[in-house]
Amino acid sequence: MVKKDPALLVHFRPDEHAFVERAWDWVDRAVNRSQPITTFFLNPREQYILETFVRRESELIWMLNGGYESAERCRMVISPTYISIQPDWFQLGFLRIEPIGKGSLDHPDVLGALLGLGIKREMLGDLHPHPTGCDCVVAKEMVDYICAQLHQVGKNKVSIKEISAHELYVSKQEYQTRTVIVSSLRLDALLAEGHSFSRSKAVTLVKSGRCKVNWKQVENPSYQVEVGDMISLRGFGRIRIKSIEGLTKKGRNIILLDYLI
Repeated sequence: MVKKDPALLVHFRPDEHAFVERAWDWVDRAVNRSQPITTFFLNPREQYILETFVRRESELIWMLNGGYESAERCRMVISPTYISIQPDWFQLGFLRIEPIGKGSLDHPDVLGALLGLGIKREMLGDLHPHPTGCDCVVAKEMVDYICAQLHQVGKNKVSIKEISAHELYVSKQEYQTRTVIVSSLRLDALLAEGHSFSRSKAVTLVKSGRCKVNWKQVENPSYQVEVGDMISLRGFGRIRIKSIEGLTKKGRNIILLDYLI
């Protein structure tokens, strides 16, 4: 049995403890049952947490795959070192959704339509809108169900077909990196410094429900952010905490941020 270290929990937020337990279970199964594990799709924060546990076990190897290079949401395969990870273990499916007739498909509408089928977010990878529709990375086991059940996205009737990984359209996502210095890792402090507006404005925006951390709405300005967190603020775009570089002489945090362009 992989020894659980309760002290590690203090490094993660209470709302992450359920995922931490799941991560421990995956690692335990890989170590003690010599069983390769394929996870669901993980966001960058979940990838960071799981890697933290996997790195503690010298007899394990792991690999991330979201269907293309630089994918944001990825499945992870964890395996004993003596079992080579095979590409088909990731069980990735690729779909192309296109409107019938005139129209376009936006990311929120496509995501909403898929979730409306009763599919959990963890079964969906990245979505890539393009001029003629939207390409999606999904768990392979969901391909047939989505093809049979998805008929409409927003106001558009749609057609859907399975495509290969090589056919996947990847929308261009570029990041600019910037260093900021904050007094604490509170959400309002990070937003204020990251977007160059006042702390009071950051508090108002968060409390009004315009902020999400790792795709979950957060209305608490004092929420503590961590490495790997993706923070979206409606009307201002998304930033990701790439790393914490250390402290200034006055004890302030030096943070490296990625800005999605």
